[in-house]
Amino acid sequence: MFAVGLREELKEHGVSVTALMPGATDSAFHSRAGMDDTAFGPGMKKNSRVRVARQGFDAMQAGRAQVVGGDLATRLACLKNRFLAETVKAARHAHKAKPRR
Repeated sequence: MFAVGLREELKEHGVSVTALMPGATDSAFHSRAGMDDTAFGPGMKKNSRVRVARQGFDAMQAGRAQVVGGDLATRLACLKNRFLAETVKAARHAHKAKPRR
């Protein structure tokens, strides 16, 4: 919502904002965040960072307000999440982010 609000505030100045929602992406993010021993660790299938970056760039060039980057499974998960309560999504993420030790 921050990006959507910022987009609205800046449009009169000719500035466009695009929110990229990438899901899990093949990068060093999870490892650097100390999440190697979680569901987000090395064994998780992640989206190509090149693909996600290209999708974000293309959406920005097209003037889109937001884009879900990644594969079809990521986009379908985002669609399903629209119907879940925030508390349910938060609990699900907390469970996945918890170390397996």
